[in-house]
Amino acid sequence: MAAPGSILSTELTGVVPMDRGAEPAAPGPSPVAGRGESPWMISPLVDLALFVGVTILTVIPWIVSDVLRYPGWYVMIGVAFVNGPHLISTWTRVYLARGERFKRPLHYWVIPAAVAGFGIVNELRGGSGLAWVRTTIFYWASWHFVAQSWGILRIYQRKHRVVGTLDAKLERVLLFGPAFFCMLRRLHTGPWTLFQVEVFHVVPPASIVNAFGALLVLVALFYVARRLVGARRRPWFEAVRPTYLFFNFVGFAMPFLVIQDGTSAFAAAALWHAAQYMAIVWLYNRRRYAGGVDPAARAVSWASQPGRAPAYIALLAAGAAGVYSLAFLIASVAKIPFQDLALVFWTGLTLAHYYVDGVIWKTRRYNLKPLG
Repeated sequence: MAAPGSILSTELTGVVPMDRGAEPAAPGPSPVAGRGESPWMISPLVDLALFVGVTILTVIPWIVSDVLRYPGWYVMIGVAFVNGPHLISTWTRVYLARGERFKRPLHYWVIPAAVAGFGIVNELRGGSGLAWVRTTIFYWASWHFVAQSWGILRIYQRKHRVVGTLDAKLERVLLFGPAFFCMLRRLHTGPWTLFQVEVFHVVPPASIVNAFGALLVLVALFYVARRLVGARRRPWFEAVRPTYLFFNFVGFAMPFLVIQDGTSAFAAAALWHAAQYMAIVWLYNRRRYAGGVDPAARAVSWASQPGRAPAYIALLAAGAAGVYSLAFLIASVAKIPFQDLALVFWTGLTLAHYYVDGVIWKTRRYNLKPLG
């Protein structure tokens, strides 16, 4: 199976990955991918806002939870307004495209239904089942978030033609390493709860956590030194990659190292991930349907045309509103607190999303046209 993000970067950029046997580019100036291709996914300001700086959103849950001292559920409810449309984003690639939704029944229906059922049944049963499902979400979500980050960084590496270089290898370490360190430290210090349920965990000794952190610091210093030495020979746009690495660290540090409430911490990570994910899928759909409205996916392709970003956002919001309305209706009929049933719905849909999303970004299907 392809590495996380490798197919994502190919689909969004159209840049063919470097052959495994090819020689990496020599250090020095990195030409932009041929024929005037932009080194940005959209533009400098838009990229920095949608793909890089979104991790600053993690400050909001921190203020609400740790500064203002509101319960974690308040944060989670607020994040639901972003997280719901983020789940619908996956549907635009699979279930809202008539020619796609039944192409892979095992991966699009059977396995997602099974993992969703696992979450829903354990949520409804309670007891030890809650620990199993919350543990699954805790670790799977952490991988899901960092895999997305790797996919985005990979896009920039391919656009800048640095895949296979020492810089690219260091950047991979500095993306996965800090994310793992943040989780490792959280496992050492706690809290170990997600939605008031303790997840299964080990407590790594401080020596291991500190040694791993020190090693990452050395790698980061080496990477920074390399960039400073060759700064004058590098195109200015290459600064987006170290900038992305820094903000990605912020995105993991806030929920794992700073925010103390387990629910608020998870909500913080989910917030920046969801905002970034919606931007990535919008860009994918924008390029996939660059040729015009597709009768096999009329709503998505129409909303993905130039100048219709508000319609695209409205489409995602409408899908999320439909799910929340269904949960509210069932809760009313069954005399169940809405927040309890909403969590059951969210758990099932989220686990299914983790699986389906891991499948679609590793399936190369479309010959996408460049944007613009």
